[in-house]
Amino acid sequence: MLKKAIFLIIVFITSVLSVEAQKADLAAEWDWFEALEKHIHEANAEELLENKQEKLQSAKDIERSDIESRLSKELAFIHINKTNDLEKAMSMLIRALEIDESVDNETALIFTYLGFYQLFEQVEDYYYGKEFLEKASNILRNYDFPPLRLYINQKLGLTYYFIGETGKSIEQHQNILEYAEAERIPKIEAEAHTDLATIYANENVYEKALEHFKNALTIYRRIKSPFKEAECLNAIGDIYLMQNNQDKAYENYLVALDILKNLPKNNAHLAVLYNSVARYYLKENNAERALANLRLANPLAQTSQNQGLIQETYALLSKAYKVEKNYKMALEYSELYKALEDFLQKEKNDRSILKMQSRYSLNQKQSLIDKLELNRIQKEFELEEEKRFKNFLIIMVVLIAIILLLILTLFILQRKNNRRLKVANLKVKAQNDELEDLNATKDKFFSIISHDLKGPLNSLTSFSGLLMNHTSSLSTEEIQMLAKDLDKSLKNLFALLENLLQWSRSQTGNIEFTAEEFNVTEMLLENKKLLEKQAQNKNISIEVKNTKPISAKAHINSISTVIRNLLSNAIKFTAEDGQIKMGIVEEKNRYVVKIADNGVGMPKEVASKIFRIDTKHSTQGTAKEKGTGLGLILCKEFVEKNGGEIWVKSEEGKGTIFSFSIPKN
Repeated sequence: MLKKAIFLIIVFITSVLSVEAQKADLAAEWDWFEALEKHIHEANAEELLENKQEKLQSAKDIERSDIESRLSKELAFIHINKTNDLEKAMSMLIRALEIDESVDNETALIFTYLGFYQLFEQVEDYYYGKEFLEKASNILRNYDFPPLRLYINQKLGLTYYFIGETGKSIEQHQNILEYAEAERIPKIEAEAHTDLATIYANENVYEKALEHFKNALTIYRRIKSPFKEAECLNAIGDIYLMQNNQDKAYENYLVALDILKNLPKNNAHLAVLYNSVARYYLKENNAERALANLRLANPLAQTSQNQGLIQETYALLSKAYKVEKNYKMALEYSELYKALEDFLQKEKNDRSILKMQSRYSLNQKQSLIDKLELNRIQKEFELEEEKRFKNFLIIMVVLIAIILLLILTLFILQRKNNRRLKVANLKVKAQNDELEDLNATKDKFFSIISHDLKGPLNSLTSFSGLLMNHTSSLSTEEIQMLAKDLDKSLKNLFALLENLLQWSRSQTGNIEFTAEEFNVTEMLLENKKLLEKQAQNKNISIEVKNTKPISAKAHINSISTVIRNLLSNAIKFTAEDGQIKMGIVEEKNRYVVKIADNGVGMPKEVASKIFRIDTKHSTQGTAKEKGTGLGLILCKEFVEKNGGEIWVKSEEGKGTIFSFSIPKN
């Protein structure tokens, strides 16, 4: 009896330790998965791929299959979410699946299945995606880990709805709702109510939809989430409108509008609400009030760049003008609606073709997954057979296994903790380095701005003081001279502000550098014409050599800004009766634009610093024109954004040649 009791105690302790170790592994995998999703969203795809591929090769070299499995999954998630190279993602996931199944690593296998789900979700093949989610869910039944269970249930709820299994979708969301209510997680609870309300509304079960939307609204008010509150009110208003209860619909729309008007960055939300109010007025046959709201909605929809919202606004405008018997405007917006519909349909068709191609490629490799799954099932069967022949021998081995398992568990936990600590330290160091660079750039930037703004503003203050206090004692010629100086200061200030605005827009990502085909020669001629008057004031000739058309592909406005800045600088630093020559040289993979002058030139030490923001260099022109300090920095920024480079050759007293390249492709 004593021996049996000891044996049972040992088995129980082993079981508890094993479960706790698996739970710790699952928690670590979940932390890794969440951190990876965030990192992929924030980081650059090329850097991510290069870093992970190097680590993957190292893992293969040292034959660490566990590290290889994780890195294969990381590369797969990068290809799915960043590069959209689904075939590579499939290959990586298949390799991870081979490793995870060969070592029977269930916790790792869950996240491999989630990778396959994301892959098939990308091509809208929700049936295959559902299979992998269900496999992950089945494994997770052996573990008590709510965060991952919630994540999988939410994905299953959406997937079931997409494949038409509405009942299962509702069941999943109700399970999530019950858990959130029991654990008092208001955000998850509100989201579950919203998802259920949306499903019931789409199924025309309006009473249940209203019930869930109102419950979500109560929670969002309690946790102070105004955007979500406004969305719920709008949805409730829409349901009342579908039930022909116009008064209640209008009340909800007005409350939602009052909330949104006090919130920033809400153009799309406001446009949706104005459209909803317009629909209400159209139901009331009040075309005038409907149009008033649609005129507010249209510019907001355009600003949001939400094509579906713009299309909806066009349709409502056409309908409203038709009710008002303004058939010309009704036809105009109807045509806009149809044109946008054709464009969106073409985009949809193009996406469908690409998805079909990707789906075909993935299905070609599906047989490999099926083969691996068959091997896994066969392996499980063989293991079950072996268990029938194992009895007392296992009991004897357990004693040794306990010690080894404890050592191994401690070793794995320590290694994982060390790895996570190392990653965290590297991340903190990288963030500190980035912050130091940003602070240095910010300090230099504000130094340039304060210095360059002070000059023209002091001049303007002095000139205006002279004009105010000594007008009676100044001659007409002196006033004209002051006016010319004022004009120069204002133009210099305007040039500074224009370059500052362009630079800040490029830094904040507000300029989208979309390449378009254009004639480089024509751009040189246009900028010559634009600045010819400025050159004539100093009797400087500007010549464009070789005027045959040369076609390139880049962001037009930024390249024009570069040419204008360089030409303006050439005029500024060229003495009277000087010459400026502009031309284009074709090289193997690029065009090189050259702007040469016979002006004052500059020393080599100055030429090496003029494109850097961490140094300040601004020189007066030959007619005492003042530089902005940002022009050449902006030129370098714009040229590099277009995939080119910029450089300068100069000799003091003989002139300067600025050159920049534009890639042919």
